[in-house]
Amino acid sequence: MQKSTHLERHLTASAYIIEAGRVLLLHHGKLNKWLPPGGHVELNETPSECIKREVLEETGLEIDLILQENLWLKLWNASSIERPYLCLLQQVPAYGTEAAHEHIDMVFIAKPVGGKLFSSVHWFTLNEVDNLREEEEIFSETKTVIHHIYASFCPTDCASYS
Repeated sequence: MQKSTHLERHLTASAYIIEAGRVLLLHHGKLNKWLPPGGHVELNETPSECIKREVLEETGLEIDLILQENLWLKLWNASSIERPYLCLLQQVPAYGTEAAHEHIDMVFIAKPVGGKLFSSVHWFTLNEVDNLREEEEIFSETKTVIHHIYASFCPTDCASYS
């Protein structure tokens, strides 16, 4: 048996929450970057269950996922679960006693449907996102994903997702 050459991998989920032409981001203390909310998928939890829990814990909001399904099944032996908008393999550097590892991130798009927003998170317009310095204040892939969401879901206005 050959030894694996890749780092340990963790399954995670994140969500870009859009409302009224804005996207919700939080400031990640360890990375010192603006990121979408998210976290590790727990045992016996689907990625969509994870992201709903993580968003509530990190932002105070309840969300509905914006679905992009090709086919939805609900049968006695197989049921569909929400499909992510994007899947990413992310490199996570070592921090403190934690070794470098990778995140297999299931990225969703969502809209707020309830809850009370924590003051530690911020709604950004696309112009405000563009003004953040890449790799200093925001990862370049975060900006790329936000631009794709705006182009795909908000060609004129994201208000229909509020």
